[in-house]
Amino acid sequence: MWLDEVGQPSSLKLADNVWVLATVEGIAESTLADALGVDPRLVIDVIDGSGLNGPYVQTKDPKMIDDDLDTPSFPLDAAARDAGLITDTARAAGLHLGIAEVVRERLRRAADDGLGRADVAATYRMSRQAAS
Repeated sequence: MWLDEVGQPSSLKLADNVWVLATVEGIAESTLADALGVDPRLVIDVIDGSGLNGPYVQTKDPKMIDDDLDTPSFPLDAAARDAGLITDTARAAGLHLGIAEVVRERLRRAADDGLGRADVAATYRMSRQAAS
């Protein structure tokens, strides 16, 4: 994709990463199924046949279920940095991105808890810690 104006590629990257981070958090919170005694793989099965499905969801959800997140495709530390850039840039543009603000805080807490080198999907571990 070609963008003509200076700064547009970086802006587009931030806008795309809002989607990535919101999707990861959505998947992470679907771990509710497990907490309620439902096999979390059923969540994948339901999504698989819907318009919400996509390769990203099908990749991250099983990794969360299996807690296979130590080899990152997007390190949590980098995601936390991007979440900060996203929310700071949004504020400078006069926007308040509610989900991005919450994700920023969760990623910061996860990084502070030593998860920074894990995959961004390790944010689901924060939900499990909060319940303990």
